[in-house]
Amino acid sequence: MNQSILFVDRVEYIEDAKRINYFAQVNGQLITCFYLTKQSKESAIKDFESKKFDYEDIAESAIEDELYNDQGEIEVEELL
Repeated sequence: MNQSILFVDRVEYIEDAKRINYFAQVNGQLITCFYLTKQSKESAIKDFESKKFDYEDIAESAIEDELYNDQGEIEVEELL
């Protein structure tokens, strides 16, 4: 586990984009991590919470590999 990457206990569901956002703090900078979903808000958040550590591990690896998109975000695949 990289000590310079901390995940914030916050999750957002963006209705119009069907997107789950969660956040990492990297050297004091807040980074948005996200994935697209077809689930309803309630199901998507519940699913994220049950797989939170897996999503954080995937995002942490992507951050370490500097796999940011053009907006400076980390996009991961939804875990099914």
